[in-house]
Amino acid sequence: MNGRTMRHGSMMLLWRMLFAFFIISFSSCKDDKDVISAPYDPNQPVEVTKFTPEEGGARTRMIIYGSNFGTDITIISIRIGGKSAAIVSAKGNSIYCITPEHCYEGTIEIKVGEQTIVAPTKYKYKPQIVVTTLCGTVDEDGNGKDTPDASFADCGKIDNPTWFSFDPENHNILYLSQDNGGAANKKPLRILDLAKEHISTMAISSYGIDRLHTISWTKNKDMVISTPKGGATSTSNIILKRKEDGSLDVAQKLTKGPGCYSSMIDPRSGEIIYYQKAKCFVYKYDFIKNGYENNVVPPATNSDDYLFALPETDTDISFVPHPDGKYVYIIMHQKHYILRSNYDDNNRLVTPYIVCGKSGDANYQDLAGTRARLNTPGQGVFVFNKNYESQGKEDCYDFYFTDSKNHCIRVLTPEGVVSTFAGRGSAGVNVWKYGYINGAVRETARFNTPVALAYDKDTETFYVGDVENHRIRKIAMEEIPEDLKGELSDEKQSNNCLLYTSPSPRDVEESR
Repeated sequence: MNGRTMRHGSMMLLWRMLFAFFIISFSSCKDDKDVISAPYDPNQPVEVTKFTPEEGGARTRMIIYGSNFGTDITIISIRIGGKSAAIVSAKGNSIYCITPEHCYEGTIEIKVGEQTIVAPTKYKYKPQIVVTTLCGTVDEDGNGKDTPDASFADCGKIDNPTWFSFDPENHNILYLSQDNGGAANKKPLRILDLAKEHISTMAISSYGIDRLHTISWTKNKDMVISTPKGGATSTSNIILKRKEDGSLDVAQKLTKGPGCYSSMIDPRSGEIIYYQKAKCFVYKYDFIKNGYENNVVPPATNSDDYLFALPETDTDISFVPHPDGKYVYIIMHQKHYILRSNYDDNNRLVTPYIVCGKSGDANYQDLAGTRARLNTPGQGVFVFNKNYESQGKEDCYDFYFTDSKNHCIRVLTPEGVVSTFAGRGSAGVNVWKYGYINGAVRETARFNTPVALAYDKDTETFYVGDVENHRIRKIAMEEIPEDLKGELSDEKQSNNCLLYTSPSPRDVEESR
């Protein structure tokens, strides 16, 4: 056999192999296409082989694999843990669905036409951190009764929830101020009894006070409230002393001056730190030197009781001291950023610097430091992070705060990284990022102008004053039915909200 004949034979063999491969591939593609597009055949059994993912929470995207599903989702229904799942599509050998809320039990039941079949294994439900409603009821137009003394279930509309503070003597008692920005509709102090699920009121009418803003507590556990009002002789801070029976006495005046929207008790000295809105001068008030009834006017700038001037004037702020007294955050609500003031060697707070956000730039960006963008940040709270402790970090607290006009709860790490913790979910509902929807913190939940924020470390629960929804919302690990608690206890521990891991600056940057 010559060389030409051998080359010709080799070429013929190659073409035969390619032709066979083409026929097999074409047949396989045709079979796959037939399976995907084949209609449901009632004369053939429906089969389920597997599903993915095998574990997760509510509103998880799930694919169920098997055969004879057809493509008509109108004849298909799926129940997971006894709850109806939303079906997105069907392709003969697979069904794409969304797991329902509260599908704790996990049995997957598929019905196609008249046939019903159960998946060979259960969906392993993992408890989630969810947003629910603690109290507040209004109609679609935001109207509702305002009941001063009622159960949570019947308390009606919650107007202007501005500032939360737990009673240091009883963590079941949560105080709420409702500052509506003017005297036309005076709001008393509200008292939420979390154990009895009851809300009541405390009228504070002395000294012509018609507005209550921030609430803080002295080392003697007396309540101090800032009372913003115009006029040099206006009372700017009041104190309600603790009586022997644990209740709070009538208000006494402490300081006077216009526009005091915020004060705090210095965790190191026990003094009041407060400010005036017009000039944004920050002062301290010494109880030992001034007593309780002197109603001291703001000191001169050359006085020892003057601390510093903020970088903005005529703006609303609030102070939030670090639990360990390391520093103080100053939230510049109307200017869209957060400052940090450290202590000098004499334990005096010094001129602050920006830790996140940018003055006058109202926007939404999860980034680090001054590259992050906020829009009217509200109340903030420090929350201990167990991960930081195990990592040996010096500062083990994240700072959670309401970002009111961004309609969400943000997190600021000690390193200055800002991320979003809750809200702005339910992307498939509409294009807006605000609303009233309960559910998983990021995937589902929506707020509408959250302002007040509190955290109960004993129950690991956040409380949110949701202004435009006229409600108090709650963020916590979802409550599991008693008969399933033992089965799900391991998952509950692994999803604890205190183990929330804030991203690093690089993670935030790469996620843009």
